[in-house]
Amino acid sequence: MQDIIVSWSGGKDSAFALHTFLQSKDFRVIGLLSTISESTERLPVHEVSRELLHAQASSLKLPLYEVSMPNNASNLQYETILGTQFKKLSQEGVNSIAYADIYLEDIRTYREQLLQKYKMTGVYPLWGKGTSKIAKQFIQEGYKAVVTTVDRDVLPQSLVGAMFNDSFLHDLPVEVDPCGERGEFHTFVYDGPIFETPISIRKGRVFSSHTKRFAHVDLVLG
Repeated sequence: MQDIIVSWSGGKDSAFALHTFLQSKDFRVIGLLSTISESTERLPVHEVSRELLHAQASSLKLPLYEVSMPNNASNLQYETILGTQFKKLSQEGVNSIAYADIYLEDIRTYREQLLQKYKMTGVYPLWGKGTSKIAKQFIQEGYKAVVTTVDRDVLPQSLVGAMFNDSFLHDLPVEVDPCGERGEFHTFVYDGPIFETPISIRKGRVFSSHTKRFAHVDLVLG
């Protein structure tokens, strides 16, 4: 059985990728890997607090490997800092990272090129399975998630804080991917079959990032 780390955003796709591996006889998940902004203490783009990510990891009974990133890190900084973490994992005997990518070839190629520099390999359990199928199966399996981020260029701000459920999928414009694979929206998973206990959250303020293009809800524990 091969040890593997799951790249972790706290959202539905990474949770479903983890779900897949926990049922596998070929892989043993030994931890989650998240990048955290030094200035905001949030997961960049998703804007979920590190406190929430740790709450998930605690309920999942898995260690969370935090990679701290400076604000507005360049690609070179990002790759160097992440590469340092890859080296540490490799020294511990972990040579595979799982990603929840579904069909974006350019992102997968970028990940592969970076991993190869450190003699690591990428594993993509959701690749090619179809975003509509994944979204529906995620809900059918009993997972519960809230929409934390929307791209205002393609979705109304009113959807921030909405539940990711059948109703949400039904109301999505046809041009928006059901899993938000192109960054149209992001989610936070607070309950489901892989969690020992639900994450108790409440919705706080709505705020913006990236020149106000993206709207986020500030989820708070409790």
